[in-house]
Amino acid sequence: MTIKRIFINLGKLLVCVAAYYVGIVLGGLLTAVLQLQPPAMPEGMDASAAGLLMMVQSPLMALVLIGLARHIAGTFWMRALMLASFAWITNSLNNQIEASFFGEMASGFWFTIIFFLVPTLLVATAVAWLFPPISNKNSFAAAAKSFFSRYPTSGWIWRLSLGAVLFMPIYYFFGLLVIPFTADYYRQGLYGLQVPPLNQLLLIMFVRSVFYFLACLPILMAWQGSRRNLIIYLGVALFYFVGFQPLSIATWMPWSLRLPHLLEILADEFVYAWALVMLVGVEKQPQLEASPAPSF
Repeated sequence: MTIKRIFINLGKLLVCVAAYYVGIVLGGLLTAVLQLQPPAMPEGMDASAAGLLMMVQSPLMALVLIGLARHIAGTFWMRALMLASFAWITNSLNNQIEASFFGEMASGFWFTIIFFLVPTLLVATAVAWLFPPISNKNSFAAAAKSFFSRYPTSGWIWRLSLGAVLFMPIYYFFGLLVIPFTADYYRQGLYGLQVPPLNQLLLIMFVRSVFYFLACLPILMAWQGSRRNLIIYLGVALFYFVGFQPLSIATWMPWSLRLPHLLEILADEFVYAWALVMLVGVEKQPQLEASPAPSF
């Protein structure tokens, strides 16, 4: 990559970051117009510091989306919609569902998911516009047709059904591994944390699993790269939106609580990405496997 190309891509990245900043402002205005009540802040939380950290991290969010955007087929608007729905579901909707049951933020559910909808849409649109796919040989319709032609209807029925609940056992297994390190915080109700009853926990796991699958399925359908790259890019994106971004800004919690959860989410998201790819049988493309990772 030439120096000129590096500066061009850096400029594009800054445009994506600016789009996110504008979206934050517009999201705040929208929630004010709708008179939505923000969630109660956990004890010890500095809202200004958390907001600043979130803004500082916005280039990482753009980079994660760029990694996906460069490998999915579709028109500009189709790719923007896929990226926005993926980011919004995994980062805002699903995390807020969990926070409503494991924490004390249920009162601000609609505020949070509406507030972050606007910046997510804007940054995804900017990424889709400025970073087109590496290969334009397939439309989304052609990619989807190829995707669903891999198995007969009976095969897709059980694969899609399993995919909808696949996250549940993965989430539960890795969650059990960190209980020895985090259980005391939940038992004592520190930082507004709590453990819901088992029936509620299973419901949360099921709802989140379905939403995760719906967020990932369009990416799986439109993917134009290799299996290996899909697992890497999807795993990184899931880890960032589900774990890294929310936990890294939760500075009111000690690292003795955050680090085990970060490692837990890092493991379960990559295992989930791998399991999805194996389940739906994304085609291997040898010519892409043998080539180095493409530049932006």
